[in-house]
Amino acid sequence: MQNPLISIVVPSFNKVKYIGQTLESIVNQNYQNLEVIIQDGGSTDGTLAVIKKFARKYPGIFNFESKKDKGQLDAINTGLKKATGEILTYINADDTYGLGALDSVAKAYMENPSSLWFAGRGRVINSKGKEIAKFIIWYKNLLLSLNSRLFLLAVNYLMQPSVFITRKAWEKFGSFIGTQSYITEYDLWLRLSRVSMPRVISECISSFRISGENISSVSYVRLLDDDYIIAKKYTKNMLILALHKLNNLARIAVVRHI
Repeated sequence: MQNPLISIVVPSFNKVKYIGQTLESIVNQNYQNLEVIIQDGGSTDGTLAVIKKFARKYPGIFNFESKKDKGQLDAINTGLKKATGEILTYINADDTYGLGALDSVAKAYMENPSSLWFAGRGRVINSKGKEIAKFIIWYKNLLLSLNSRLFLLAVNYLMQPSVFITRKAWEKFGSFIGTQSYITEYDLWLRLSRVSMPRVISECISSFRISGENISSVSYVRLLDDDYIIAKKYTKNMLILALHKLNNLARIAVVRHI
């Protein structure tokens, strides 16, 4: 059976420091049925030169567009509308995939064709690629192994670049929501979890970067506040909401000491 077509959207804007690592981690997968859609917001720092280098070297894989957009959310949703794959995802232009990640996703999909989405393990790295926040990742991966909607309401334990959704799930439950500055994928995770929890992939799929420069670092407290507001949309259980808020406070304390 042929591997399913996987579509990866990469939103980028002035990410010259990291985007080469992101794109290299994609081509190093050696996955044979892949399309990569890069939506660049009109970078001026050399990012576009890196993108063009990969597009020339791998013309059958990379497609890109560079123009002013409305931010990360707009770039991701625009890219996903162009995607033609059976499996869809996005990865930010400073995160990376682990070796064999796409093979693991494809295997899970072919073994579980009725599943709507898939989630693997992940890790957090800093600007130098060093693994950090190990305790946070330990308990996130623990909750992933338990894979309960109640736990997902209390803790957003999914690592975004390790989450892949099927086309049928995207068409029924998409698009992503957020603001001009950032995306809140947690809302889509909770929409999907009303129907089914993700099929868990035991391997570490990706590395999520907290560099001190990216949106996830700069707006970390605001993002967690938005996660809490989103959780309130889907549950009125005060215990779950209290646990969610407590978890957010603990995460902020840990990240501030990294």
